[in-house]
Amino acid sequence: MKNFIKNNKVTVVAFIICVIFVVLVFAIKLTFFPNEGTAIYGDRLDGIEKVEITDKQQKGIIKSLEDKDEVKSADTDIKGRTLNVLITVNDDVELDPAKALTSSVIDNLKKDQTSFYDIQVFISKDNDDTRFPIIGYKHQDKDEFSWTKDR
Repeated sequence: MKNFIKNNKVTVVAFIICVIFVVLVFAIKLTFFPNEGTAIYGDRLDGIEKVEITDKQQKGIIKSLEDKDEVKSADTDIKGRTLNVLITVNDDVELDPAKALTSSVIDNLKKDQTSFYDIQVFISKDNDDTRFPIIGYKHQDKDEFSWTKDR
């Protein structure tokens, strides 16, 4: 073993330097990215399976909205604990009737779901109405939607 080290001093030193370099890289990586393997939402989604909004409920929200005369189209999307509802209303709809559409969203959810999920409602028109789009947001702890300022 001593003869090998004596005959290959440069190779042995290069190998030791490489090993030290690899250890340092992993130490730096763990310092700057300690939670790389954990879920993106952490533990914020704990308990979501008990109050999950099903596809059937999402379709019910879309159907109840699209059955209204004011609505052209509707869609839903869930990201984590946020339910996003996208509504396109007819060109002749005013602000107050558009805002009233949120009742169709709430009516299709259970009480424990509305107290777990934040709900965002995006209401837009296909024309160039300067008052639209508007966004309504209901925090899980609140009973009412807050709206973007009327323009």
